[in-house]
Amino acid sequence: MNICVFCSSSSNLDPMYTEAADALGREIARRGHALVFGGYDMGLMGAVARAAVEESGRVLGITTEGLSAKGRAAVEGIEEECTVDLSARKERMVELSDAFVSLPGGLGTFDEFFSVISRVKAGEIEAKSALFDVDGFFAPLAELLDDATARGLNSTDWRAHCGLFGNAQELLDWIEA
Repeated sequence: MNICVFCSSSSNLDPMYTEAADALGREIARRGHALVFGGYDMGLMGAVARAAVEESGRVLGITTEGLSAKGRAAVEGIEEECTVDLSARKERMVELSDAFVSLPGGLGTFDEFFSVISRVKAGEIEAKSALFDVDGFFAPLAELLDDATARGLNSTDWRAHCGLFGNAQELLDWIEA
């Protein structure tokens, strides 16, 4: 199975986030799955990919012409594919993937998460999507989405399309079930 991971590319992070990304990358590889990610050796993106590579996992990194031109380096040992821009990169990552995991991140991560879960809900893609809730990072988002569902603003419960997990093992058990 190809598992896409969306996450922060920031390098200014508490080590607990990097440790969680490392654990996820290792678990994906140990279970024989391929990792699909944003390609670059930065922040949680780099941590999850380096861990999968160290465990001899297959890692597909989707980069962009613009970011590569700015000097961003790809993770060594991956299969790299370069796209024209961020929109094409996100679409290619979706095309390649069977399941999706969001680690903590910023605007790009939220964009990717909401894009995928909306497409799953609409029936455009069939895949599981999970939030890796490191240190309660996604708790406020889950509360907001639960409230939107309770108020009738979501036509279906978002949890029907997404799981929320505190560790890599439980998350991957759910994806594999």
